[in-house]
Amino acid sequence: SYAQNFEDVLLWRLLHDVERGQYLDIGAQDPVFDSVSLAFYNAGWRGLHVEPTPAYAERLREARPDETVIEAAITSSEGPIEFYEIPETGLSTGKADIAERHRESGFEKRTILVPCMRLDRLFAKMSGDVHWMKVDVEGMEAEVLKSWGDHLRRPWGLLFVATFPNTQEHCEHLWIEEVLSRGYREAHFDGLSRYFIHEEHEELLGRLDAPANLFDAFHVTSTHFSAGMLNENSIAELERVRSQSEERESQLAQEIAGLGQ
Repeated sequence: SYAQNFEDVLLWRLLHDVERGQYLDIGAQDPVFDSVSLAFYNAGWRGLHVEPTPAYAERLREARPDETVIEAAITSSEGPIEFYEIPETGLSTGKADIAERHRESGFEKRTILVPCMRLDRLFAKMSGDVHWMKVDVEGMEAEVLKSWGDHLRRPWGLLFVATFPNTQEHCEHLWIEEVLSRGYREAHFDGLSRYFIHEEHEELLGRLDAPANLFDAFHVTSTHFSAGMLNENSIAELERVRSQSEERESQLAQEIAGLGQ
């Protein structure tokens, strides 16, 4: 698992029997760190990424040259819009009030202009089934859904971040009717995100009854936040062993020198 909250584990459980499927990752951020798509990419899936932050969009292009990266915000506005970049984080947003709270919390805030694109136009660029769509746009989820319009494309599964940025306060009341009105049923809430399955694939609902667990047979990568303490402990252990080895070598050298006298 590369994803922050094991989203890739749950989506894999949901769709593991789809070979070389297709995803749409809106708010993709980094191609490795906290990536929901990387495990699927490594398994042969391909998709389309939307990332308005220039630095992350460039990282995605470099890491995934065989995928499309849209450097824009998904919204019903014509654009461009003011976008508030919180450098080297996943907190960048088009919402001024959210950005200001981050600044007050000590984060750097930069204001840039980014182009906009509607979701219905984005769907029109894709062919075939979209097996999952993730939307993590730091408070702009309602804008993404409004721009869906009347387009008939229905990804099999949806994953929407459902708490206000950097909080546990629920925000799905701002947009959930837009999801349900398009034929989706809620399948799971993981404490951060809500998962939905379209009614055409309702036989998959039971696959998300449980959170990510040992029966999913996954391991976390060295970049995952949960591996941070393990990495620190491993480094400390290596340093301890190295120190003991150097001390023993010094003792042996002294003993050998004593034998020669």
